[in-house]
Amino acid sequence: MVLFEPILTDKAPVPTSGYSQAIRAGNLVVTSGYLGTHPDGSGLVTGGFEVELRQAIANIQSVLEASGCSLANVIRVNVSLTEVSRFAEMDRIYREYFKAPYPTRNTIGVKELWGGAQVSLDAWAVIPDGLD
Repeated sequence: MVLFEPILTDKAPVPTSGYSQAIRAGNLVVTSGYLGTHPDGSGLVTGGFEVELRQAIANIQSVLEASGCSLANVIRVNVSLTEVSRFAEMDRIYREYFKAPYPTRNTIGVKELWGGAQVSLDAWAVIPDGLD
């Protein structure tokens, strides 16, 4: 039987509705989707696409750290963009955080995201041996 353990940290936006920041199942951690929102829940960061993307990654990073892993342990990333034309910009910034061998990735264009956000990411990671 696999137990599902919710992950919760105040270093990322705390859920206010029916979802968890992340769920751990065995050594697998799956995060919720993260926007470029302030960890204190005060809304979307200002400054445009790059600032939003960096904050979304920082939110995921905080949740992963609370689960005992890091961006280096990520095996899958899903990216949603409201403007697919920003793919190259997203990829350039993404490569500052994720290194080879890169996680698998799916990038899709969406009509809109909550709060007028331009980008959303979620991640799947594997907790390193010895930390479980």
